[in-house]
Amino acid sequence: MALSTRFRAALTACALLAVTACGGGDGGEAAADAAAKAGNKALSDLITKAREEGGVTFYSVPPEDVARALADAFTEKYGIDATFVRLTAAPLAQRFSAEAQAGRPGADVIMVSNSPFYADGIAKDWLTPLPEAGIPGYPGGLPADFVLADPGTAVVQVQPSGFGYNTDMVSEKDAPKDWPDLLDPKWKGKILMANPKSSPAYVDFWYMIEKEYGIDYLQDLRGQVARFYDGTVPLTEAMAAGEGAITVPNVTSSVQPVAAKGAPVAINVPDLTNGPEIVAGVATKAQHPHAARLFTHFVLSEEGNRILNSQPGSVSPYDKAKMPARFTRITHADAVRKEKEILGALGAD
Repeated sequence: MALSTRFRAALTACALLAVTACGGGDGGEAAADAAAKAGNKALSDLITKAREEGGVTFYSVPPEDVARALADAFTEKYGIDATFVRLTAAPLAQRFSAEAQAGRPGADVIMVSNSPFYADGIAKDWLTPLPEAGIPGYPGGLPADFVLADPGTAVVQVQPSGFGYNTDMVSEKDAPKDWPDLLDPKWKGKILMANPKSSPAYVDFWYMIEKEYGIDYLQDLRGQVARFYDGTVPLTEAMAAGEGAITVPNVTSSVQPVAAKGAPVAINVPDLTNGPEIVAGVATKAQHPHAARLFTHFVLSEEGNRILNSQPGSVSPYDKAKMPARFTRITHADAVRKEKEILGALGAD
């Protein structure tokens, strides 16, 4: 099946990184022995079978440095080569979908934003619900709030959203700290916004704000916005270039790497927020089925999950105390019922 023009363009526009962590050593054998001694025969057997497969490939929305650290830790612990491909959410979902449709899945495991894509993957038998995947002890110690019975996955990373700002254009004192601050007349025409139509997560986000402040707030905010950008990466690049003073919603994982390179950017995260939630999925036709289950077990464990969430701005489900005070999770079906009204109020219909 030929790839669509849109899919080709997405791959061209996004940086794709494939990296291998070299295996070797007896770490896996020691891990299998330790599991057996602890009475966890299922895990011990899974480690042995996964090592026989020799490798695992995962697709990752989390940044390259994080994916690399996770791959290296998994390889060191189990002696299994780990290869990853890193893309932003939409291109990653498109790549996985195209490969699954063609019957040639490239990924054993996918870590992607929680969105209708995941439920669609379950429905089409591209992904196996995690409770049915044969992951020993699933969901382990992961807090129950982050175990999603429908569609059958678990949240492994949360990135609370906030207000990015250009520090050459906005002082730390004046930088928005809460939602009403964005309506200050001095910010008229100086706010850049992630296009609400570019991701279902943005509809959820603005539904949360509409519930708190009303539809009038969204209409007033519309008058402050200069332009839209498809995602936080181009949004942050535009802010760094001085195209706007403030960006919303933005995430630390997009702002911090740009700031680290010397760009005049920073971010404030308000108490009332939500943000992208990354979930894990096991490919039904994984080329390395046992390694896929073992890797997912590792990501769900406190050890692996803390590595996944080691960068500033990412919060592990095991660290709920680090969540913003009013972090609000939204049921997407509820947001969809008001999607047209929300998009219209923000001028994105």
